Amino acid sequence: MKVLGRASEDGGILLTKSGAFNRKFVTWAAEDFRWPGFEAEQLYVVNKVLNEQDFPPLAIMHELLVGARLIRRYKGKALPTKAGKTLLGDPGALQAELFDTYFTGYDFLGHERFPIDHDDADFVHFLGVIKNRLDDWMPMTELAGWCLPLDLITNYRFSPLEDACYYLLSRLMRPLLWLGMIERHPDTERYGSIYDRRYRKTPLFGRFLHFNFTRATSGTVH
Repeated sequence: MKVLGRASEDGGILLTKSGAFNRKFVTWAAEDFRWPGFEAEQLYVVNKVLNEQDFPPLAIMHELLVGARLIRRYKGKALPTKAGKTLLGDPGALQAELFDTYFTGYDFLGHERFPIDHDDADFVHFLGVIKNRLDDWMPMTELAGWCLPLDLITNYRFSPLEDACYYLLSRLMRPLLWLGMIERHPDTERYGSIYDRRYRKTPLFGRFLHFNFTRATSGTVH
């Protein structure tokens, strides 16, 4: 919402030649958002200056806003579209748009350092697992077994379990975490072992998503 607001002010947000937000805006965003795990002081430990890709939440947010057609790039600036302007001051509607775009129109593969060779999975099934199984803290390794058929993963980099965990971290857990619908256990280090990570759903998950179930001769259709 803050990005949309800034895009609506002062003639838009200046972009670099590559189309990214410029350093001045990235610096402001890092200091203003104080995104958990990506606070400005942490980013400056490894970066003397901040470019968009140095602040991953902003880089992904930029792509989602463009993908949802809420902002557009025009003559070196990011400007709100008509649809983007209608969402100013309506955070619930904005979150719904970003959710849909994140899970249906985002290029995960293009942003994974080590792309995982796996067929596109059933996100409705994933969300059903979150709904039914994550009332309390669950280890990432146990969650992977509920979401993916580990015995069918034959082409893997580390192990079927570890590859499944990394796949879900990129395609499911990070989107839901950044949308506020799940949370990571506070004792878990962001850069710690994947085997130590535990998650549970937040109250927002149940308020945001509604599941309809229809009985069919072949089973339950979501």
